[in-house]
Formats: sequence, structure tokens, C-alpha cells
Amino acid sequence: MNENMFKKGIRYEIFIGLKDKDTYDEILNVDSFKALLTEICTEKQISFTMLTQFGGYTHNKGYTTETSLRVIIIGINEEELIHLGERLKEMINTDTILITKAEIEYSFM
Repeated sequence: MNENMFKKGIRYEIFIGLKDKDTYDEILNVDSFKALLTEICTEKQISFTMLTQFGGYTHNKGYTTETSLRVIIIGINEEELIHLGERLKEMINTDTILITKAEIEYSFM
């Protein structure tokens, strides 16, 4: 493969659990979250991939597990990314989300 085919870019990943910060219940299911994420991303023309996973963590009331989602985005500016993260955080009513950033090289083939 020709090295010149690759472009440099930034990959962001947003990790967000589905448990409400007040009740520790999952108030949205994966399909409801997916519909809301699709609506937001369609409105802003944000390309994304969403993966469903399962995780656990310790909080002030002990240890819990929950459905966790990972939203992968390439080709967004950071201001728009932060705005998206805040909207998702509000939708779930969660204390925190995790956003990672990595420099990548990519190519559509």
C-alpha cells in the first residue's frame, strides 16, 4: 500500500456509562441513546461509530457495573467535540465522561 494514501488526523473517543448519577439506574437503554446520538450527529453532520461494551468502577457508594458506550469520531474540531460530550453527559445525567485523543493516520480504500 502506498504510504501517501494515508492522511494524518485525530481520533477522539468518548466513553460514557448509561447509569444515572442520582439513582444509579440505567434510565436510557442502548437503542434510546443511539437514536439521540444519531439525531445530534445528523444535525451537526458529525461522522461517528458507536460501540456497546460493559464495564465496572468504584464510586462514593461502592462498586458498580454498567453498560458503557464508546463513540469514536474522526474529523471534528475540539470545540464541537466538547459541546457533543456535554450534551451526551446531560442526556444520561452522569457525573463524568471520558474523552481520549490520539493522533492517527487513516485512509479510505
